[in-house]
Amino acid sequence: MNDPQSTVNVSPDERRAYPRYELSATRLSLTIEDTSLGETIGIGEAVDISLGGLRMTHLPPHSNVQLGDKLGLLLIGDETALPLRGEVVHHGAGDSFGIKFQTLTVADQRRVDRLLQRLQH
Repeated sequence: MNDPQSTVNVSPDERRAYPRYELSATRLSLTIEDTSLGETIGIGEAVDISLGGLRMTHLPPHSNVQLGDKLGLLLIGDETALPLRGEVVHHGAGDSFGIKFQTLTVADQRRVDRLLQRLQH
């Protein structure tokens, strides 16, 4: 029998499939296109990232990003410009929202993994 209380007390870190890395000291910008709406949104900033997705903020005020929207992303770091696709899975307070990476190829996974390794050092 399922205990309804058991899922209530699960922290976000416990439900994640991959470790998440905060980006407070490292700047990782993104150009964003909402492929669901067929419009360019602009540039945002990643707050944290994992192999499964990222949380971003600082979108232009006119953006109409909704849960379930499919996004085209270009992660822009010091040494990297990485094109990815994702889906909005969480809308946080203000202009913050969570994106789950979609259809990562093996090569994309390796590139994201290398980026995460650089962020750890």
